[in-house]
Amino acid sequence: MSRDSAVLLVLVIVLLSIGLVMLFSATAVACEKSPRIQDAGHFLKRQLVWTLLGLGAMALAARVRPDAWARWRIPILGATVVLLALVFVPGVGATLNAARRWIRVGGFFFQPSEFAKIGIAVFVAGFAAAHPDRLKRFFAGLLPAVASVAAVCGLILVEPDVGTSLFIAMVMGLTLMVAGVRWTHVLPLLVGAGGLAGYFALAKTAHVSTRIEAFLHPERDPLGSGHQIIQSLLALGAGGWTGEGLGRGTAKLYFLPESHSDFILPVIGEELGFAGTGAILVLYFALGLVGYRIMRRAPDRFGFLLSFAVTTYIILQAAVNVAVVTASMPTKGIPLPFISAGGSSVVLTLVGVGMLIGVSNAAERGPCQEGVSGSSLPGAAPGAMSFRGSPSPGTP
Repeated sequence: MSRDSAVLLVLVIVLLSIGLVMLFSATAVACEKSPRIQDAGHFLKRQLVWTLLGLGAMALAARVRPDAWARWRIPILGATVVLLALVFVPGVGATLNAARRWIRVGGFFFQPSEFAKIGIAVFVAGFAAAHPDRLKRFFAGLLPAVASVAAVCGLILVEPDVGTSLFIAMVMGLTLMVAGVRWTHVLPLLVGAGGLAGYFALAKTAHVSTRIEAFLHPERDPLGSGHQIIQSLLALGAGGWTGEGLGRGTAKLYFLPESHSDFILPVIGEELGFAGTGAILVLYFALGLVGYRIMRRAPDRFGFLLSFAVTTYIILQAAVNVAVVTASMPTKGIPLPFISAGGSSVVLTLVGVGMLIGVSNAAERGPCQEGVSGSSLPGAAPGAMSFRGSPSPGTP
């Protein structure tokens, strides 16, 4: 295992450990008093199972050479579309909170949109690596990649899940721009897609306008739509610098909805204070540095782009979660990576970490035999990064 892989693994294990401890703190009392559960460790046990499954999936993903992911990009895209479509099949898809975002597997729920984050990243990185020169042309290069992203995001949008759809579109747009597409080509497409998604959200999904109103004026409905964000801010403020102490927070006691999931950071802030939340932000910052370091040392173009996409997913998702719980943007169901409760999220995020480890290990071994090589990415500073191996035909 390379040194970057080892550092990345340590950071992930620390974040997972914090998540398990804080999940137990956020759910133990509620579970004990629940007439259905009456087991203080119910959520902890479920999350521990998913975490162990995720670590196993990460280990498997780390053993796959990056060029193999590139070869499998089309079947992976197909599997992504099929899984997203299955949520609309009666008896297969499950409806929770007026949204069809899950597939029921026994007593567990699987969220295909989490798989879609990785699936579309593999396809876009593979497509861009295989056709670096075609990306400069709109119809022959950019349009097929954008159409694939649009198909995936469209299926997520109609679940409805506007936030995740826009999130994936943003990361994939950034990935294509890093790959060398003309910003004059991709920017109008992103603006147009964002406009269509915004129109759909406001015209077809009433809860989006409610969330925007709650974001702008939470005090107008403190017991309704503004309740969650007000309680989040109260919890963060109550923690002060050092917090009330582990397990001593009160926001989780039926005051703060989703305190074990998307809003677990306020529980951490109340119990561990600014010191605890600040330490978690430092861990994410360090993870981002390691991820982008792996990206710069990637042995080929595909590994570079895949590492960029996966690292950006994790860091941007953490940033969005922090922005939501601090009332810096409207509420959206984006979990805090490795810490929030959620089986699909932790498993697929760990698969992404496994891919990063695989890229890092491949860089230690040498260039992938079938990877697409290039002298540098378009727009990169001279000497900033170069791929090992011979340049591909047509590459300057």
